[in-house]
Amino acid sequence: MAKNEKVKKFLLEVPEEIWNKWKDKVPRSVSLNKALIELLKKEGEKK
Repeated sequence: MAKNEKVKKFLLEVPEEIWNKWKDKVPRSVSLNKALIELLKKEGEKK
């Protein structure tokens, strides 16, 4: 992320079972933060 890019920070509360199932599917080479951003982008593009 660029230094001048605005970001939204928040505490995410997710049931542990759901979180673990999702994080286990993300490749280790991808940070969970980046994977979550990509997921949010995809969801934001849906109509």
